Amino acid sequence: MRKLRLLFLLVVLTNFSWAQKNIKLKESYVDSASYVYFMKGKHTELITLTKNALSVGIDSYFLRVRMGVSFFKKNEFYLASIHLQKALEFYPSDMYTKEFLFYSYLYIEKLEEAKLLIAKMPNIYQEAFSKLIKLQKSLVFESGYQTSSYADKQDSSLFLAKDLTEASLLGNGVYAESDRMKSIQYFQVGMGYPISKRIKGYSGLSLVLNNREEHIYSRNLLSLKDTAHNYTLSQYQAYTGLTVTLPNHFNLLVGGQYMYYMQNKLYANYNSSSFSYKYHDSITSRNNLVTNISITKTYGKITPMLSFGLNEIDAISIMQYTAQASYFPIGNFNLNITGGFSISKDNSDTRNVYFTKIGGEITSKLWYDVYLYAGNLKNFTEGNGYVVYNISDKITMKTGLNLTYYLNQKWSVACRYDLLKRESSYDRYYITNTGSKAKSYIDNYLNHSFILNLLWKF
Repeated sequence: MRKLRLLFLLVVLTNFSWAQKNIKLKESYVDSASYVYFMKGKHTELITLTKNALSVGIDSYFLRVRMGVSFFKKNEFYLASIHLQKALEFYPSDMYTKEFLFYSYLYIEKLEEAKLLIAKMPNIYQEAFSKLIKLQKSLVFESGYQTSSYADKQDSSLFLAKDLTEASLLGNGVYAESDRMKSIQYFQVGMGYPISKRIKGYSGLSLVLNNREEHIYSRNLLSLKDTAHNYTLSQYQAYTGLTVTLPNHFNLLVGGQYMYYMQNKLYANYNSSSFSYKYHDSITSRNNLVTNISITKTYGKITPMLSFGLNEIDAISIMQYTAQASYFPIGNFNLNITGGFSISKDNSDTRNVYFTKIGGEITSKLWYDVYLYAGNLKNFTEGNGYVVYNISDKITMKTGLNLTYYLNQKWSVACRYDLLKRESSYDRYYITNTGSKAKSYIDNYLNHSFILNLLWKF
């Protein structure tokens, strides 16, 4: 028994000794093999070798910089930046690594991080690299038009007809209101600008004209009256957003938008003595405010984001929570996939929105984005509070396509088409055996939206 124990101990010690020598051999092999792959331009083989080495704890400056440059050569700039950052932790003053890391930041538009890296370079290099990110200011001109699938004319007999689904509503309706959207016109001018090496801002002014057609249908004794009224809800908007580069490669986004709208609608009051309705105009205005804060961080090919919004829309306080993740399968912008969900809560309702987006390169100058939103988008905000869906008609689905064409380094033009499914509600009033009764109805309709965007960098 004692001999067996000694034999077992000898085997364990022998295996441990062999394992230690094998690790040293692996480190030596990885260093030499990665060098050969690097010099011969075999970047795929080098990346595979280095991943295996890192998984068993083998790590060094040369390994990281070779891997970072290999990802760079394969246009996988997100992954290149991660390994080049690790290489600088081993050798902080290496200019070779800083140069490749700078271009990686440049190609994935991490300009704030690129500026911070330039500040750590020798003075003789700073001017040359700063010129490469000189175009940091931008002007945006955007305009859009949205149409509705509603018919041009509305039939009063439809709104005042008998309700065939509810037996208690014996007769025709005696009163109904319909307020439908006909079109939307949209205009915006905005500017992007650097504030410091870590902060970049964007501010914009916009105008939204919601053109609507309101009908009030009423029966005055034996006559039927249809009062048509066209009016425009004019909304003026001011937006400001900041992108802040934080330590450890976190990004903080803060945005806020002030909205003021006014409208001149038609209202009706029932006169019980004459058994008729009297009509009058009334001007309504309101101030709304949207705020949002988001934080992101890139892990390899995945960039998660969490955001929180606190909004005051039509005198209702709304909290919105959003989580999403973007995936870059080939390590750059050539293909990106985003999925996420949002929850909005106020005192009386909870609304959920689910969304997915796919974007990438068609040619070197033409890029695309397709997207789908499903759920209840009423008062939903996106883009760090940049877009707000506060029109009274609820959106239940949105899908679309955006195409961007880069004319040159300074100019780009984008065209976007959106298809929106909406719901519009209206009320009817009936005379029953027990008195008057009101019932709400829902109309479904579609919007077709076209937006043109022109961007100038200077």
